[in-house]
Amino acid sequence: MAALKVGGVVANLREWALGRPYFSKKKLLKETEFLPEKQLEMIRATLLEETLKKAKTVPFYAEYLNSSAVARKEPLKQFENLPIIDKGIVRRQLKNFCRTSGWSALKVTTGGSTGQPFGFYMDRFKTRQMEKAFIFDQWSRVGYQLGDPVFNLRGRAAKSDKFIHHDRFFNIHFASSYNLKMSTVERYVKAVDQIRPRYLHGYPSTMYQLASLMDQAGLRFKEVPFAVFCGSEKLFPYQRDLIERVFSSRVYSWYGHSECLVLGGECEHSRALHFYPQYGYVEMLPTGTKNASGKDIFEIVATGFNNHVMPLIRYRTGDYAVLSDQKECRCGRNYLLVDEVIGREQEFVVDDQGELMSVTGLIFGQHFAVYSGIDGLYLQQQVQGELVIVMKKSASFNDEDFMAMKSQINNQLVDRFNVAYVFADEIPRSNIGKARLVQQQLDINQYLK
Repeated sequence: MAALKVGGVVANLREWALGRPYFSKKKLLKETEFLPEKQLEMIRATLLEETLKKAKTVPFYAEYLNSSAVARKEPLKQFENLPIIDKGIVRRQLKNFCRTSGWSALKVTTGGSTGQPFGFYMDRFKTRQMEKAFIFDQWSRVGYQLGDPVFNLRGRAAKSDKFIHHDRFFNIHFASSYNLKMSTVERYVKAVDQIRPRYLHGYPSTMYQLASLMDQAGLRFKEVPFAVFCGSEKLFPYQRDLIERVFSSRVYSWYGHSECLVLGGECEHSRALHFYPQYGYVEMLPTGTKNASGKDIFEIVATGFNNHVMPLIRYRTGDYAVLSDQKECRCGRNYLLVDEVIGREQEFVVDDQGELMSVTGLIFGQHFAVYSGIDGLYLQQQVQGELVIVMKKSASFNDEDFMAMKSQINNQLVDRFNVAYVFADEIPRSNIGKARLVQQQLDINQYLK
């Protein structure tokens, strides 16, 4: 790609096409990435103040922010005066959350973790461009440069019935996970060998599936990728272990969501998620619930800085976090550090006493060697204190492996559940290829403290 001079910054044509919003955030990150904590707090406060100013013209927020009593307060006090909202409130009052209904308002619809569609608006000309600046900044921590070849394996189907769709703008080669199985895995490996990507990108579950099938078939890539990018789902230790062993590459994961309110990713030196203060204002609210290690679980409430068409302020993400004991990272970024993000419906189950349990730490966070013998698994719960664990086993999985897994899982559950084990031919996925950890029929909100 040819290079251009833009405001003293050398940028390739791909960056130039992303426009001013992209460059503004890229510049902000470059200038603030390693600032002391107090200076970052000041920058975050300024970005929050800008968001609140825009929100004064939003019908839902106007009644809170434009009253004379509130207007005289400092921005943070104005912010604290606003109610905490959730998807239900936004869904019922969608028009009251929009600043404009013009061409700049792009309608976005997501399936959501529960499968119930959720629609909102973002700035057609700014939000996604700004998002790219943060995503590429994260990836750059493990060497990525815009334009590096990437092999993407998610749920997206190739266009025109082709096996691979090449997005030449970002130099990403898309393949669908829908047809990935033992009889086709060699074709995927040959495609990667031909493309020779520097990076692989996919859901953790699809990257794990590819690694598992390659391991069973005795296949390996001819050239080792620099890193494997895993996002949009939770990455579990057993998945990371197998992916890194089979691909001989570092796995890099991050947390974010479609509403573009909060974003955090790993760094060069740590697996803790570093939450960007330049991206959004994050509140960690106590829940009174602890994880399997006895650490407090906090609810993630977030306010985004990159969508002034429809600002969402103090928004309940539906996710929960376990903060890191590590207060500083040797990478030098003074960001909020999070060890684990837990999805409400996806990762909580309810024991026979009505207590919540995060299954990620008790079951899927364990380094069980027998996991390498299965192609996937998920939990079903319809009744308090009862679980069904559904597994798809590989050809190498035997009765001895099953008894070892069953023994270890039962020990972890400590008589709090009646557990049934079921084998299935396939693991269900959403219409965009995501795998859900828990198919939860109970209303988890009723059990949160």
